[in-house]
Order: sequence, then C-alpha cells, then structure tokens
Amino acid sequence: MANEFGFGMGSVLAVVVVALILLFVPLMIGPVAPPSSPLILVILVVLLFVFLYLHFASK
Repeated sequence: MANEFGFGMGSVLAVVVVALILLFVPLMIGPVAPPSSPLILVILVVLLFVFLYLHFASK
C-alpha cells in the first residue's frame, strides 16, 4: 500500500500525533488565558519536526 499510494505507517503515525496534539494541547492551556510563549514554541517545533519527517520520508 505504501508504494502504491505514496504513504505508509510513518505518515499515518505523524497524522495521529498531530491530531493528538490538536486534541490535548488546548486542554493544557486553560479556559481564559492565552497560550504562553513556551507552549507556542513547543507546538511549532513539534509540528516542524513532523512536517520535516513527512518531507524526508516521502522521498
């Protein structure tokens, strides 16, 4: 399936990780306060690594 459609288990795992981040990070933020700068940086760094992994894994 990976050779035929261009995605494999790594891509599926990356999508699941991003979905879990989008689901659970807002629970840590709190109802009224905006996210802190370190939390925003952590989210950006994790997403950057996921997208770089997908980029290099697709070659």
